[in-house]
Amino acid sequence: MTALQPEITALVARQREQRLAEGVAAEARHQLDPADAAFAALACDHPETCSCDRDYPGWAPGGVR
Repeated sequence: MTALQPEITALVARQREQRLAEGVAAEARHQLDPADAAFAALACDHPETCSCDRDYPGWAPGGVR
């Protein structure tokens, strides 16, 4: 088992790198999606069921409480 440890460590590292690369590619596709703006506007177009940024002026996601 000890002899295989470097190979296992390298395999795990490659898998992490692959997942990271896939995540970056997915986010890039999302950012370039022409329908993204239309989807984001749905919240403001339907205030009876959703909220949007203008409903919470001055609030920043992940801000300090």
